[in-house]
Amino acid sequence: MNFRDLKSIFLSLLLVMFLAWFFIKPIANLLAYAYMVTGKLIYNVGTEVNESQNDFQYYLNSVSSIKQIKKDIEKTKLENIKLRSELKKLKRNRANVKAYLELPFPTIKAEVIGRSPSSWHRQVIINKGKKDGISVGRGVFSLNGIVGQVSQASDHSSIIKLIFDKTFQMGAKIERTGEYGVLSGSYPSYAVLNFIRIDSSVKVGDRVVSTGLYLDESGSPFPSDFPIGKVVEIKKDPNTVGLIVRIKFFETLSTIKDLYILK
Repeated sequence: MNFRDLKSIFLSLLLVMFLAWFFIKPIANLLAYAYMVTGKLIYNVGTEVNESQNDFQYYLNSVSSIKQIKKDIEKTKLENIKLRSELKKLKRNRANVKAYLELPFPTIKAEVIGRSPSSWHRQVIINKGKKDGISVGRGVFSLNGIVGQVSQASDHSSIIKLIFDKTFQMGAKIERTGEYGVLSGSYPSYAVLNFIRIDSSVKVGDRVVSTGLYLDESGSPFPSDFPIGKVVEIKKDPNTVGLIVRIKFFETLSTIKDLYILK
């Protein structure tokens, strides 16, 4: 091999190397760029997926928190209702205590401990008797109004004849007009005030109170001007020249519990 042949081979190799450098480097750069773009894309997709997972988990946690908050709100509402009920009860008890302390006459406090189904509207049994100072004929009332009269008394309990009994009678008057009459009990919550004149100015809504007068030789069981009820109906009595005045009691059969007996 002569020098000219070596020169040709050398030039050929240089040409090949130049061409390789010229074409391969852009391809390598392109591949590197593609790798960079693809890596960035994969990174961004991964980041988005991760963020989406975090957002979804946050959503689930938020939904769970909202449900718990709703439960807490409902529980708070229920507790609030209970507290309001207790507050009303305390206010009512305080009002009852205040009313009791303001009673202008001495009394013995008692509780209803028994009622018979056959005489539900006629009588109740209380937990106080002769040993507590109770005697037959004493007037009985609640803080709402007159309830009845002691009909029997043992050492530690007594039977109260209720104002709702048809045989119960007591003196009563119309507070506004001062007119007197005899009140006869009735079931379940009304009574009749007899002997009111035909020309009376009595009106529906007038309060009816006790007279404090004797109806018989046993004496008056009630103080004067203690509330009994209010007038709800007025009509002429076809059998007399007077009026039939219907009274609705302030106390009811369903609310009788704490009672007071006049000493």
